[in-house]
Amino acid sequence: MLKKAFLVVGLGILLAMALASVGCASGSGLSDMLARVPADTTSLKYVDVSTLRNDADLDDLYDAWKASVDSRLEARGIDHGDVDVFASNLNTGKRFTLLVGNFDLAELRDELDDRHYDDDQYKGVEVWKREAGWGYDPDNEVALMGNLIILGNEGGVEACIKVIKEGESSWLSKVDINDVVSRLPGGLYVDLQKTDLAGLLIKGLEASGTSFKKQDRDTLRIGGVAKFDDEDDADDAENTIENLMEQQEFEEVSITQQGEFLKASAELDIDDAAFLFQGL
Repeated sequence: MLKKAFLVVGLGILLAMALASVGCASGSGLSDMLARVPADTTSLKYVDVSTLRNDADLDDLYDAWKASVDSRLEARGIDHGDVDVFASNLNTGKRFTLLVGNFDLAELRDELDDRHYDDDQYKGVEVWKREAGWGYDPDNEVALMGNLIILGNEGGVEACIKVIKEGESSWLSKVDINDVVSRLPGGLYVDLQKTDLAGLLIKGLEASGTSFKKQDRDTLRIGGVAKFDDEDDADDAENTIENLMEQQEFEEVSITQQGEFLKASAELDIDDAAFLFQGL
């Protein structure tokens, strides 16, 4: 619990409540997802599911991911074993989950039909919508785009489709997000944040991200980047976080300042990391 508290309070505050997601931050996986989601996105959790699935040392983390998302996938007939990459933003206004993998779309259409979804289209994209009268579901639309599936509410699914099909501005168009992503180490789980609330928690905080990658069979290496409005705000936040870190059990903790950026690193036992996948 101390380690969880440290991540949420220490690195989490430093990184604007950021925890976690996946893929090489500067590689095609995460960048592809950022290019598919709307510019007004405030947070994104990204998981490299195929890495979790194919590494025996990460079995417990794969199980934790499955436990977190199984009900959402099962309700639409999606097999978690078909998913290679997962990204989600569960904000109520534009809620969406993006899945990249190898899907049997014919079988999935049958499953959606059996689960009371109606076939429709939006901007030329096949979109299945939950039939009225079958109970509340926050993810009431499913868009099928080949190896990409988008789940979410109407606002979230349609916003992603507009970015993909019509070239509307994506999160990659945001300078602060690009600045964080370009400095963030690769990982199997990455969390990006850009919110007004973050700026209230720490003066001058613009955007932040945290990544987790396997260091050895027992350990995850954590990397974090936070961008501030100016160097003074970054310096003030560094002192605050250093004081918090002295009170925690996190291993090999280090924070450095580079102008308006703070960069953090630490280690976490894989056995203690399953909590990262809660609330996906």
